[in-house]
Amino acid sequence: MAIFLQASFLVLWLLSSSSSENYTCSAKETREGQHPHNHIVSVSSLLPSTVCNRSSKVLGTGYLELVHKHGPCSELKQGKANTPSWSEILLKDQARVHSINSRQRSYRNSDENHQLKQTESTTFLFGYDQSIGLGEYYAKVDIGTPGQSVYVILDTGSDITWIQCKPCSIQCFKQPGPIFDPSKSSSHTTLPCKSSRCNLLSASRPPHEQGCISDKCTYSSDYADGSFTHGFFVQDKLTFPSSESKSKVIVNNYLLGCGQNNSNAGGPKIGVIGLSRAPISFLYQTAPKFKKYFSYCFPSDSSSTGYITFGKPDDLNNKHIKFTSIPTTPQQSQFYDVVVTGISVAGKQLPIKSSVFTRGGAVVDSGTVFTLLPPEAFASLRSAFRKEMARYKLLAAATTSNGIIIDRTCYDFSSYKTVVIPKISFFFEGGAELEVDAKGIFLSRDHGREICLAFTSTAEGEVAILGNIMQRSVQVVYDVDGGRVGFGPGSCT
Repeated sequence: MAIFLQASFLVLWLLSSSSSENYTCSAKETREGQHPHNHIVSVSSLLPSTVCNRSSKVLGTGYLELVHKHGPCSELKQGKANTPSWSEILLKDQARVHSINSRQRSYRNSDENHQLKQTESTTFLFGYDQSIGLGEYYAKVDIGTPGQSVYVILDTGSDITWIQCKPCSIQCFKQPGPIFDPSKSSSHTTLPCKSSRCNLLSASRPPHEQGCISDKCTYSSDYADGSFTHGFFVQDKLTFPSSESKSKVIVNNYLLGCGQNNSNAGGPKIGVIGLSRAPISFLYQTAPKFKKYFSYCFPSDSSSTGYITFGKPDDLNNKHIKFTSIPTTPQQSQFYDVVVTGISVAGKQLPIKSSVFTRGGAVVDSGTVFTLLPPEAFASLRSAFRKEMARYKLLAAATTSNGIIIDRTCYDFSSYKTVVIPKISFFFEGGAELEVDAKGIFLSRDHGREICLAFTSTAEGEVAILGNIMQRSVQVVYDVDGGRVGFGPGSCT
């Protein structure tokens, strides 16, 4: 069964027998670029540049620049050789999706089962906590007094914040810039094992592995993508760097993991700031300052930068933001759950029963790349999309290194200057609509010779996940105290 599920996840797009003839947009169709049901775009706009296009937008207090870890703006120096292949992206997404589904199921457990899990915590440093795989976008922050700059992934699916720390008593992976040195920070403090702040580790649901060494609180997180971090749970000063001292954000006594045994498993060579709804996350630790409110704009492609802001903006009544409620459950999920009510392609509502979306629920996630839909919903979207794209040649399926066929909805646009793409919209409980940007529909490879639909299928009954490609050029707003998530297509510019 496990092998079948793994293969079914990787067999993403079923083969279509339809063929198409070469097509070039006419002048009339180009003028119809404002038509509400289609995007008419230049092919070059769908391709990421090899040159960094840094955003000039500065939002002041509570602002961090977001950089894609594999793009040309990245300071992680991973290089072209480390840019993931299709199969690598899919496998990492698979691992992350598995963890999200495991945690979603755990939230349905009774309080009695939760208490049982808590009593099973050991005093060993090395335990297993199947945390969510790491995300895609990172920022630079300062830790300690005086501040030491570190790079961190900002991830809505993670709760704990952690960085690598000297003396790396067991192992540290190579990272850009110096490893944080606690001995050089006057604000650095370890936590006693029985302190209330240490106990926040086991208060998470599911609980983190909480341990004790020489009356020093320890933590353990093993990520689904193979990365892990183990070390001391500490508190120190966190600062958002800014060229203006008055715009700096300072969080004293911030809780984080100080990793002494770390592996990145080929992933990003940096730490993590967790932005989930868990009590130990950045969001809850900074609640007095930011009121558990933040928003971000992922850039239109990996060659540009985006941003994240914390705290309610002055223009809270922005008409471009449409909100949907986060559903309430007896045991709160750490994720940002939403209720999808429908999908349209080229202005036509897809014939999908509402029960299809309610079986497993849906989550807005910053770390999953693709958007994953229930099988019935994905099959309907794929069929409608291919029908609207029939004028373009559909590429054949690909094969992974281990022989698994990956059937994708991919096109070769290399001979076109302009293409017509059907618009895709998602509808949510309360009437909110998210129209996906043209650059949020595809993931491109090989200079336009392979541009593929960035949607795929979950297993039956699993949670649907709205991934980060779909969120490109959309302002996504998280208002935890207000119990809602908002979408502002086009608001990033």
